[in-house]
Amino acid sequence: ISESYILVNFQVISLVGAQKATLHPDDILLLANFILSSESFRTSESFSPICLPRYSPMAYLYAYVHFFDENTYLTLLTPRSDAFFDLKDSRARIQDVILKSNVLLEVQRSLHENVLRVEDVPIDLSSQSTSAPAQSSQGLNSQPLSSDEVIGGPAGLWHFIYRSVYLDQYVSSEFPLPIRNPKQQKRLYKAYQKVYASMHDKATGPHRTQFRKDEDYGELPRHTPHLTSCV
Repeated sequence: ISESYILVNFQVISLVGAQKATLHPDDILLLANFILSSESFRTSESFSPICLPRYSPMAYLYAYVHFFDENTYLTLLTPRSDAFFDLKDSRARIQDVILKSNVLLEVQRSLHENVLRVEDVPIDLSSQSTSAPAQSSQGLNSQPLSSDEVIGGPAGLWHFIYRSVYLDQYVSSEFPLPIRNPKQQKRLYKAYQKVYASMHDKATGPHRTQFRKDEDYGELPRHTPHLTSCV
């Protein structure tokens, strides 16, 4: 086996493989889309060739696919075209461990309950006297929130995003109340895009830390060499 992945829809919950051979996120997205777009993968264990261009644009890998339930599936990748029965045996061993440990139940619970919220960010009690209170929505052409609807985490934080350059992946908090519709979310992503471009401007940058403020947001990104941005 070259790579072993357990996914729920498009989300990777486990991967095992050689460090230098780990798939690029673009290839993982392509693989997941390939599997989820075909009903036949859901009804029986399957073994299919697939070209993953980031891994190798000139060669095929072979994907063994088995669904544990409606949304959770195992994918085993190999360069061998004759490895179906070997992968079938590996899948049986993996499935036996998963069922005995109740991992799938924990995964489903985690996906539905463990949402990242800025309100849950721990507060530094030593600086509590100087930190700003959580802010209510005044911009975005929305009505001010009532006292029991005040949003935000420590120092009025609304949203954060952290991108790992090494993994080429990111994690972010859920959208707060004032940024729930697609138009407002697009505006937020454009704000992130502008501040990222400003930090890496060739004429004035790069900058490790920068603060920008417009009519909607105040942004405080930091380059570590990852990108951490908060609003």
